[in-house]
Amino acid sequence: MTEISLTEAAREWLAGNGGEVTLRLSARHGCCGGQAGVPVAEPGAPRKADGYAAREIDGVRVFVADDLGAGPYHIDVEGLFRWRRLVVEGEMGRV
Repeated sequence: MTEISLTEAAREWLAGNGGEVTLRLSARHGCCGGQAGVPVAEPGAPRKADGYAAREIDGVRVFVADDLGAGPYHIDVEGLFRWRRLVVEGEMGRV
C-alpha cells in the first residue's frame, strides 16, 4: 500500500476546497530526451476513476494513481492567501 501523509495545513486547506485530493505522477521531460514521473497533488477527484484507488486519510478522501510507487509521499500546502497550492515530497517514478 502506498504510504501517504498530509500536514495539518494541507488537511485544513483541502477541507475548505471539497475535501478530496488526487495524487498522481506527472511526466517531466529533460533537455536530452529523458523523462521522469514527478508526484503531484491536485485538489478534487480525478475526471475518471479508472486507474485510481480511493481511501480516507485524516478526513480527506485521497485518490491514488495505480502507477504511483510505494512512497512515502508527504502532501503539504504552500503560498499565501488565494495563491496557495499543494506540494508533494516523495519518490519519482517512471511514466
